[in-house]
Amino acid sequence: MTNLTNGLTYDEVVERVVALGEAAGKGDDSQVQFHMQIVEGSYHGALDLDKNKYGTGIDDATKMAEAYYNSRSKSSMFNPRAKNQRKLISTTRLDIRLGMWSKGGSGEPVGSMNNLITIRGKLQKNPTIAKKLDDATNTLHKFARAQLRSDQLMSDAQLEAFCYRKVPDLRTPEEILEAVQKQLKNLRDGKAANGTAKDDSSLVRDAITKVTDRLKEISGERVKLAQATGSPPTP
Repeated sequence: MTNLTNGLTYDEVVERVVALGEAAGKGDDSQVQFHMQIVEGSYHGALDLDKNKYGTGIDDATKMAEAYYNSRSKSSMFNPRAKNQRKLISTTRLDIRLGMWSKGGSGEPVGSMNNLITIRGKLQKNPTIAKKLDDATNTLHKFARAQLRSDQLMSDAQLEAFCYRKVPDLRTPEEILEAVQKQLKNLRDGKAANGTAKDDSSLVRDAITKVTDRLKEISGERVKLAQATGSPPTP
């Protein structure tokens, strides 16, 4: 990152974005660095949220996403209507908004952003903790959304909390069994792992039958309980 006392021009941001895209195309993990670069470019005023800056519906976020995508992916061209590219534009726009956040004083929020990534890097060195961490880009964007809602800078403890994956809510036995049933059926039908895994063995089919039978039992138990209590069964 640049010294925050120095300016950063639009052309310099583009040059860095293209370099990061080329690095990503070679296998380097540059995605979070791309988003950090956008935040910094916005902080320096090189990027903004003018939605028609380069034509109808074409803003800095679209141009930056296009430059990064095209330099990263030589086999396909940028399509702003494609799902992945739409997401890239949206998160790039979030980066710009974060860089424009002006309530933290000199050097912010870039200083906090860099501190966040430093904290995550230290946590990642512990193998036990590393397994619990969210990826760097998700971490950055969780911080961005929270910081934009706040008038105060985040503490180190708050920054550290953004580094972890969200622990899913506990589900009912029925929900867990339904998820298992779906995965087993996908495995049986060759739809698991994006169509790369198939197992139509008798053991898998028996497992589907057993899970299905248990789901029927749970449903029957729920009806009996409703009848005993005089209340309608829950769906």
